[in-house]
Amino acid sequence: MYPSFISQPLCGLFRWQAPHVFTNQSRAYCTHRTQTGYSLAELCVVICLVAVAAAMAAPSVSHWLWRSRVENAARAWAVDLQSARLQALRTGQALQLQRLTGCARFLPTGDWRCGWEVVGPDNKQPAKLHHVMNGELSVVLFPAKDFLPINTQGEPVAGGLRLQVMPHTPKSPLAVSVCMNIAGRLRLVKSATCS
Repeated sequence: MYPSFISQPLCGLFRWQAPHVFTNQSRAYCTHRTQTGYSLAELCVVICLVAVAAAMAAPSVSHWLWRSRVENAARAWAVDLQSARLQALRTGQALQLQRLTGCARFLPTGDWRCGWEVVGPDNKQPAKLHHVMNGELSVVLFPAKDFLPINTQGEPVAGGLRLQVMPHTPKSPLAVSVCMNIAGRLRLVKSATCS
């Protein structure tokens, strides 16, 4: 049935180009082979669908990442302040939580975006606690101060403070405030104000 130089039918060649060439014998031979894998068109469709899904999910993932950065920075400041208060109470030594200035050339008073550290009141002792930030968030203390003194009883000397943490983008809805009342109690509020 086949010429002498062809020992097997060329299933792939004849199947796509000339299906009428098949005889019953050659069809039986070619049908036992199954095609495995995906065609190029199927792969392109899947890649396009994944790209569309990723494009739709990107804004919400970005929003979630910024929200987590803001909340983590506010929590870290509150935890470090509480740790400094406990350390002052335990050791009977006055301490202060002060801002770092290493991430920018000029920072206005009250701008804590570079981070903070807990030191003794004379600044001669090494930092007991150190939290460095890269300046990507706006961290502002109201009223504007560069340090927060803590007395030997573990009480902050200044009450009625608010630390506002938010991205640098103007009018961002992401904002967390650490509010401290006159008695020194802390609370986190998901807002730019303490009310």
